Amino acid sequence: MKSPSDIAALNRRIDELTSLIDVTALISSTLELDELVHLVMQKAQTVMHAEASSIMLLNKISHKLECRFALGEVRDRIEDTVQLDIGQGIAGWVAEHAEPVIVSDVKSDPRFYSEVDETTGFETRSIIAAPLSVKGHVIGVAEVLNRRDGQPFTEDNLELFVTFCRQVALVIENAQYHQFRLTQERLQQELASAASIQQSFMPQRFPHSSANRFQIFGKNVPAAAVGGDLFDFIELDNEHLAFVIGDVAGKGIPAALYMARLISDLRHHSHVQNSALDTVKEINSLLVERRFKGMFVTLQYMLLNTQSGKLTIVNGGHLPPYWRHAATGEVEWFRPKGGIPLGIFESAPLAETTIKLEPGDNIIFFTDGVIEARNSVGEMYTQDRLLKLLQNAPSNPEMLVRGIIRDVLKFSLEEEQMDDITVVTLKWCG
Repeated sequence: MKSPSDIAALNRRIDELTSLIDVTALISSTLELDELVHLVMQKAQTVMHAEASSIMLLNKISHKLECRFALGEVRDRIEDTVQLDIGQGIAGWVAEHAEPVIVSDVKSDPRFYSEVDETTGFETRSIIAAPLSVKGHVIGVAEVLNRRDGQPFTEDNLELFVTFCRQVALVIENAQYHQFRLTQERLQQELASAASIQQSFMPQRFPHSSANRFQIFGKNVPAAAVGGDLFDFIELDNEHLAFVIGDVAGKGIPAALYMARLISDLRHHSHVQNSALDTVKEINSLLVERRFKGMFVTLQYMLLNTQSGKLTIVNGGHLPPYWRHAATGEVEWFRPKGGIPLGIFESAPLAETTIKLEPGDNIIFFTDGVIEARNSVGEMYTQDRLLKLLQNAPSNPEMLVRGIIRDVLKFSLEEEQMDDITVVTLKWCG
């Protein structure tokens, strides 16, 4: 015959086991971290007959324990305000040693950090603290404070709380992973939207000559969802067409924003300034004025007289184009008068170079993503390979551009594209 105390102890263990089963059910009820941890700690605090509880998570950047969740009368004064160094206070000791601990009388324990009580007005008398561990790494510490009946916590209490903390750590891991996946999905959606918006800044149609004096085509293949390469065509009047190719230093969102603003500026100042040189000088001044974290752009600005075939080029530190002469079949690496990239110095040396295109000539502009593409053994595509391709390539600009990009991507098929690829080609028909 069991005694009343034995029966009470048995009932207590049944209640505790039921609570653990309840926690398991809670874990599958939601993936919202704050809600989950609140429910689990509320259950733990009830079972432990504690006055208050808290969870401190390790900040991977500051390497401090930060109070993320708290239950009890001083919750608002603890959450998001209390921080401890590893090794500081009882929670800091638990995080450092990855071991649970019972402290029956905190005032007699030298590890106790009394400043939290002094700040909040809460009186801590006894504590159970246990590490929250995931795959052998401590991610935080959970605590329950002060049994409501005034008695010290027991070893049975500690064993139960450690079991609870395993569940809490699982809750946090699952919820954080779920949040990470949601964040990644949202980021991918935002990048896809950004890529779509950025591509809308590129020409959606290409200028054409009703008299078939010229043909022109361009294409951009970004390395990431968004990138820093750009090209654009700006029809100024019936006799002049401006077009530009550029490569913003860097990749990703900053380069894409820089590129978008630059295209807007170019479209405006191409109509306002009196010459190609004045346009590029004004663009350089704007970029220098709003210089941001060392960003700059290599750029070539071209102005075509659509009646005569005269082409004026202003080079801002960009790769020179190839000029394929129809009369001789020669492919020349044509070097306009040089300049440094735009957005670095106000007094950047810039100059115009003017050439006269002959019927059938092609001029091919490109960014360094073409010649610096690498294959699986680390070899670069190189200018020599591009030169050989151009010697036998079709003169039709669209076919020529697509052929170059197709060859570059085929060359680097097994390797991740490391830089944006942009090609613009003009054919003067005469």
